[in-house]
Amino acid sequence: MNFTEVLKKIPTPQVSMPQIPQISKFGINNNKEDIGKAPINMTQEDMQQLIHYIGESVLIPEDGAFIALWILTLIDHWNNEHERLIVLTERNFYILRYDFLQCRVRDSRRVGLGQLISVITGPLVFPAKSLMPIRSSPGVQLKWGDENDVKITQKWNPLCRSLPYATLTHHPLYSKRDQLPSKQVNVPGAGYEDLSNPVSAYDVNNFLTALREACSGMNIQFTNGEIVIESYGNLGSVVFNQSNLGFAKPKTPTS
Repeated sequence: MNFTEVLKKIPTPQVSMPQIPQISKFGINNNKEDIGKAPINMTQEDMQQLIHYIGESVLIPEDGAFIALWILTLIDHWNNEHERLIVLTERNFYILRYDFLQCRVRDSRRVGLGQLISVITGPLVFPAKSLMPIRSSPGVQLKWGDENDVKITQKWNPLCRSLPYATLTHHPLYSKRDQLPSKQVNVPGAGYEDLSNPVSAYDVNNFLTALREACSGMNIQFTNGEIVIESYGNLGSVVFNQSNLGFAKPKTPTS
């Protein structure tokens, strides 16, 4: 038996994805002007396609079983809000900058669950002397490194993506459930095991529930407390966030 025949006999581990009907590849259709959709316009089938696309193009066998994905808001260290796909698997989680209109992953970061040190959940607050407007939504902050090792040049660089933590909150569509297509997230893998919640895929607390279960038995601290965003008077982030510049917007029809 030659080497090639031996390789063929070695089983290849597979990523376990939800059992849903086979559908066309996400982002491919006959109308080139209508490649993708903003989340507010995504149908149940679009959500199925998204899950399959992520499973085929992002996940690897070492991730273990796929658990679920969410469309949440990431708040960076300059208080700018960004739409992100959060994908949770048996061994890792991903933070994806996904272009919904072009159906492409623009940036990907994978962190092992075993790397997590702590997960904090609670209100999002600013320092005492900050001039930033009060936030009302809850937050979840995941830490997988020592903040004391973060250099000042990293903190003062608004484009830095190497900080050892991520701060997440609800997606804006969490409070716009009446505007979403019917049963949009009623799909295995869109949010976590809560069919009674029509916005589970946009709910940061739903993600927290799944993360707790995935990390069960690991030495990870889950605590409640204030999540401090070190921003004092960043007018640029206020304009950026109020204009929803970090989120996909529905396409305007052209005549």
